Amino acid sequence: MAGVDHAELLLVPYTRAIELCAGREVTLSVVTPPYPALGRGTLHVVRATDDGGVMHLEAAYDDYERLQ
Repeated sequence: MAGVDHAELLLVPYTRAIELCAGREVTLSVVTPPYPALGRGTLHVVRATDDGGVMHLEAAYDDYERLQ
């Protein structure tokens, strides 16, 4: 990835990761628990892959609150 190393994106808040990927097409997937839940805290990048100019980010929240 031009301008930023994949390792630089890991555990970075999502908003900062988007800034670092400026000028690139970005997709986002949010990792969630296998039950209904609300994300709490900051959304952090946990995986970043480059696919021919498209940066795919997977992110997770600090914590999740289970919905009843």
